[in-house]
Amino acid sequence: MKTAGAAAAALFVRDSSWGQSKAANAASVDFSPQINPHFMITPDQAWDWASFKSQGGPTYAGGAGWKRYTDFLISKMPEFGAVDLDYVEIPYDHYIVDDWPDRRTHIYHSGMAVEKLVSDGTPVPVVASYGMTSGFTPAEGITAPMVYYDATHPPDNSQIAGKILVFQTAPYPNPPYTNSFLDNFTLTDYEWRSPGKWAPLFIPPHASVTSSYHSRWVWSQLNGFAAIGIKGHAAGMVVVYDLSPGAAFGLAQRSVYTPDGKAGLGAGYVNCPTLTLDRVNGAKVLMDSKAGKTATLTLSARFERNTGKAIIAYLPGKNYSTARDEQVLLATHTDAMSLIEENGGLGMLGIMSYFNRIPQTTRPRTLIFYFDCRHFMPGGEASWPQFDYYTIHPERLKPVVATLGMEHMGGRQTIEAGPDGNEYMYSSELPENGGVITSLMDVYNNNMWLVETIAKAATDNHWPRVDVKAGNVEPGINGGFQGSVKSPMNKGRAYKIPGIGLAGDWPGGWTQTYAQVDTEAGPQGFDKNYFVQQVAGLSQLAGELMLVKPIVINLGWGELKSALINLPDSAFVHHQEAATRRHALVDQYVAAFRKVEVAADGAAKGALKELTANISNWVVPDRQADLRALVEEQISKLS
Repeated sequence: MKTAGAAAAALFVRDSSWGQSKAANAASVDFSPQINPHFMITPDQAWDWASFKSQGGPTYAGGAGWKRYTDFLISKMPEFGAVDLDYVEIPYDHYIVDDWPDRRTHIYHSGMAVEKLVSDGTPVPVVASYGMTSGFTPAEGITAPMVYYDATHPPDNSQIAGKILVFQTAPYPNPPYTNSFLDNFTLTDYEWRSPGKWAPLFIPPHASVTSSYHSRWVWSQLNGFAAIGIKGHAAGMVVVYDLSPGAAFGLAQRSVYTPDGKAGLGAGYVNCPTLTLDRVNGAKVLMDSKAGKTATLTLSARFERNTGKAIIAYLPGKNYSTARDEQVLLATHTDAMSLIEENGGLGMLGIMSYFNRIPQTTRPRTLIFYFDCRHFMPGGEASWPQFDYYTIHPERLKPVVATLGMEHMGGRQTIEAGPDGNEYMYSSELPENGGVITSLMDVYNNNMWLVETIAKAATDNHWPRVDVKAGNVEPGINGGFQGSVKSPMNKGRAYKIPGIGLAGDWPGGWTQTYAQVDTEAGPQGFDKNYFVQQVAGLSQLAGELMLVKPIVINLGWGELKSALINLPDSAFVHHQEAATRRHALVDQYVAAFRKVEVAADGAAKGALKELTANISNWVVPDRQADLRALVEEQISKLS
């Protein structure tokens, strides 16, 4: 996995100074980002909040659980100093299956089942879940022959029409893997990560170590299956997941059953009711479908026009309501099927509570708290852009200097174990070795200050499981492909503003309807101590973003850094000296950036001009102009 920039990337091993003191960039000498433990929420308080949320169950936008949860958030915010709450109402067609909180709704012989399958006259004992937005059947279900979808010899549309189409999820492909596969289903290279035991890079980790990657691979196939069933006019579908009964039970994801796979207000959904099964309960169904046996599929569901609501709140800084006010935008989503996915709103309350203990007169910048609700609406945020708060109010982005997102907090890591892999349980590893779900940290624009500040916050607050990634903009610390963090909560990426985002690794046990405080893996899937460590680390990051001078986190620094590190050997006049020259250019960049960090702008300009001179001397002419333009752009921003 080595690249031309591997040697240069290895330069960014963080020293103990963490990029030197931020004092020269401080907006207020009375404010410190270091966490005062006396101001922090307690683990017991975190547990109480999590228990309250869990008692309401799934929090799909506009639903009863969501209203209960958001009413709680809104009621607590004034207590923690929030003012000027604003809202965006978001109507949509909410797909509802009334299966929570009673697991018997999945069990055929319970007399309460709303999800049922009878295959060749034999009831399937337990149905794991359903295809979200897939539709519904009459009370008596639909009866039709089954047809098995063999990917090597697929049935044509005429063979699918009017049938119950049965899929079996595919195993992992054989290497070599594409970058897309590596990015989604393996551990990839990184900017920084916490000490501890980690699975090897670029290899799908076994489900006995973490269920996250294999579960994600399995359920990610559902959308492709749905497209085939819709195109072929199937009467219904069954998907047999290669998952243990515990891992598959209640598993849901935001599938979109429309002809083009797109969602939106008033979208025309295709009625193709879909049930999902685990590998145990699905084994006979697979055999029956290959033999063309008949099945009866029942799914009781409905669409209901509901209205979600995004919430904006402000914790004022010292210049609030004046032209001098600068702001840091914190964001999460409030909608999901389980506790961990999503309890970021509770993390936001923890941060709000912390900074409310610090006098407004010493808070350098205002904190904005954005509670979005589009994440599990069909198609996610991308299908509902017109309801983004800052699309509606673009002028309100002007004072925002940085963003901080968060989702999936405090979860314990689930695994599949046992001789046949069918035992679903929590990992017995220590938190630092993977006993909790990894805090995947997204840094938009791979800025050195952002990476080092995350590392310091993690170390200072004993945050045990952190993996920092910037995406495929440059090689990681080991010189290999660096994946990205799939979190839209770091709003900086959408708004082109420097930002950081936390996404606890997913799905773990956290895309299951019944994964509340307890999950199918057992009791107490929420680690209250880990949650508080995350809140402390995020609070310190918010404090740093309240202090840092905007020039330090300017997006141009990351663009220049990546351009230098990614220079191929062919870009140098003397190819045989490419590694040495690349290393020297990056060294000069680092030296200049360190001057910017301590507000030594004159020295920074001098270092950047030296960098330009060496680019002219060492880089071939047709590669110089773009590099010089990046350097000059940064020089122009210095005072």
